[in-house]
Amino acid sequence: MKNKLTIAVCMLFMISLTAFGQMIKRTDAIWARTTSSPITVDGKLTEPAWANADSIVVMYGQDPGLPGSGYNTDGWALQPSDPIHATIKFLVYQDSLYIAIVCNDSSIGGGLWPGPAKWDGLLGAILDKSVASRPLPRREIFYGWVAEPWADTNTAHVGALPGYFGAYGGSRTDTVTDPNMPQYGLLKGQVWDAVTTVKGKTNDDSVIDTSWTTEFKFNLNAFGYNPTNAGGEIVAWNTCIFDADWQWFTGADTVKNRFTINKAWTQGQWGGGDSYNYLRIFIRPDVTTSSGTAPTVNSDLTIPSAGNYSAPTFDGTLTDPVWSNPNIGTLKLKYGDSAIRSAYPQSLSYTSGQYQPSVNGATNPIFDANDATVKYFYKGDTLYLGFDVRDGVIESVPGQPDLWDGFRVTINDRGARNGDSVQITRNLTFIVDSVGQAMRMEDLSSTGWDSLGEAVQVKLALKDGSTVDTMGTDVDSGYTAVMKIALTKLGYPAGRGDGVVFFGVTMFDGDLVGDANQDCASRVWFARESGGKQASAWMWMDPNTVMAVGRNNSPVAPFEFKLYGNYPNPFNPATTIKFSLPAKTHVTLEVFDILGRLVAEQDLGVREAGTQTVQFDASRLASGVYNYRLRTAANQMVAGRMLLLK
Repeated sequence: MKNKLTIAVCMLFMISLTAFGQMIKRTDAIWARTTSSPITVDGKLTEPAWANADSIVVMYGQDPGLPGSGYNTDGWALQPSDPIHATIKFLVYQDSLYIAIVCNDSSIGGGLWPGPAKWDGLLGAILDKSVASRPLPRREIFYGWVAEPWADTNTAHVGALPGYFGAYGGSRTDTVTDPNMPQYGLLKGQVWDAVTTVKGKTNDDSVIDTSWTTEFKFNLNAFGYNPTNAGGEIVAWNTCIFDADWQWFTGADTVKNRFTINKAWTQGQWGGGDSYNYLRIFIRPDVTTSSGTAPTVNSDLTIPSAGNYSAPTFDGTLTDPVWSNPNIGTLKLKYGDSAIRSAYPQSLSYTSGQYQPSVNGATNPIFDANDATVKYFYKGDTLYLGFDVRDGVIESVPGQPDLWDGFRVTINDRGARNGDSVQITRNLTFIVDSVGQAMRMEDLSSTGWDSLGEAVQVKLALKDGSTVDTMGTDVDSGYTAVMKIALTKLGYPAGRGDGVVFFGVTMFDGDLVGDANQDCASRVWFARESGGKQASAWMWMDPNTVMAVGRNNSPVAPFEFKLYGNYPNPFNPATTIKFSLPAKTHVTLEVFDILGRLVAEQDLGVREAGTQTVQFDASRLASGVYNYRLRTAANQMVAGRMLLLK
């Protein structure tokens, strides 16, 4: 009877819940919890802290974590008979990041490469934050049973363990050998170290192996990260697991010719060059192995809803009221302005960057650095982007991408994947044509993915006094443009799907003035430069963030003291409560049981006007329905209800 009553109460509670738009959990982010106990790098994971570490699972053939994880067979025709299934855990102790990888594998060992990768092991990178340049360089972390002469032929011997390769010296040196690296001359152990244990016998298929475990230690200070920073740190890292099976046909192995290859990765598959994405490893000293549920990782940027604004006039101008709403989403882009790039949220400054190509064999000083604002919002199933560009020299050179004036917007196609099982990125590119209109390029061109303009439309308008020429004879003021994107053509179901957009934007600026000593060009980008480059912004079309319209159709502040609810709901043991404030004030959270007794009180401190969130941990409370309210210093209150299920 008690169970039936509980079920009935829960059903009534769920029926009474108001709809709450919440973002899916980020699969490109993980917390590395801080432990107060030392960790010995021995590949055994015997420390109690590992049991409380957050983890991810990497598997061949399973839907990978968005947006950059994937898998393939490295070109091998056969599907793997023993596909990768690995668990990766993360911890921090003092100034070091510890990563443990436990990979189930029936046939462990080494072989040759290039060609199909006939070896087991790990290839990835960590972004080096110790340098001032942006985007951050990738430092290869290469560790495996690679029997090439340039690597270590000994890793193919029976019973052998992996070798160290990559940017920090191969098996024949113990120091960082590249003089261009800030870590030059350091011992490998001062930069990163690893130890592997094997359940089985490597390079011998007469024994059916079980698994291998690798335990990494990264000196985060050597890479420019500070894990003890009270405000938190984000480490950018990726790894690919390589797995070659059944190439040592001896002893008990009587099945011949069953050799297979597979690899699977978290966010990026390579150590150098471009690699789709990186895993954001969040670190904060107060997020420990005993601190309960880790904080929610929010989106990088929120895309607001247009609310009751009408769709803007599609003429390339930004004169409709929606474009001047103070709560519209905005991005700044300017060549040479590191302050703008440094202000990008979370870790997006790591891969945002700029580049100056040579023009006529020279790289002259940039004399007219474009200054642009990109605005964004969504309405229904359409994403709108507005571009406001200040440019003193507007030109049109379609055949030379380095001299373009225009933009490339990168958005993942949520309905299409490539051979790596990674979502395809569409390059939605337009430039100024010879008469000051938008010329569609790359995926928007007449031979591109959206050749008919069914998914993306774009209009461009020159500002007053601006003309298009390639001699710089006129001083221009710039141009504006509007792009509208039909999300259903990019794999989103009607209703905006899960609302997540993987996004980047690049601004091109060519400046030809008819003087070889002054002609120049540049490009600057937010998040990722183009499809295939690392790494996209995780943006969320939030139905709770609405740009309001007053009676006279003029923008008004959208904030009021309002409770949006809590999520997840039901929950165990923690939930996030979302609310908004019309002005800066002190806020208190109070929680009551069904008898009206105060069972928890949390001082939220002074909060700014706008949308706010707070996490409530109910670890010490029993399962049941609880009422809660938020109370301001002026004794204003909003109330809600939540269900704790343990």
